[in-house]
Amino acid sequence: MNTAMKKAKLLLGCAAAIALAGSTTPPTAYVTHQFATIEPQQIVAAQQPLRLQVVTRRYRGEQLHDDASPWVYTGAVAALQKTRVIQPSPQGEDGKVLVVVKEVEPSAGDTARGAARGALGGLTFGAIGFTATGEFDVSMQITTNGKVVAPAPVRVDVNIRFGSASAPAGLQTYRDADDALKQALSDAILWTVWDLQKQGLMPAQ
Repeated sequence: MNTAMKKAKLLLGCAAAIALAGSTTPPTAYVTHQFATIEPQQIVAAQQPLRLQVVTRRYRGEQLHDDASPWVYTGAVAALQKTRVIQPSPQGEDGKVLVVVKEVEPSAGDTARGAARGALGGLTFGAIGFTATGEFDVSMQITTNGKVVAPAPVRVDVNIRFGSASAPAGLQTYRDADDALKQALSDAILWTVWDLQKQGLMPAQ
């Protein structure tokens, strides 16, 4: 699946949104989630990071798109390197980490309600704005020495704004969905590793 097709699936109702917006302002994206944003330095670095093979999968609903999501693999590797407790390694000397990104498919009712809120909520100075949101569950499974640590997935939202719709104050904006998706994946991985470490569940080498 190419980038254009991926964005078309993510941005539900985008064509209608752009038509309603009646604006030449290019859309921008931002990330929201219910967990705290963790900086890499908040994670305690390991003297000997786990050398783990990185395996990634991406789903839309229950449909697997494993071979069409290089951004998931490269994003996961970059985020795991930032943790300083996991060192991505093709050989996987100490085990494996599986990173799964699942795009949540909204029901027809959810889609309709979201579209209505976006169109009406973005009315500003007579111009109509619209925000489309894609929900993603990100999960990790770490396998070392025959033991598996699999915390619950965390949810991240990638929001695309059109026309007069504006991002909440204080949030960083990105030029497109791709950049926002990579940031959302990084946020989820850093938080998950930090939380595992905080609970004493981070596997030791």
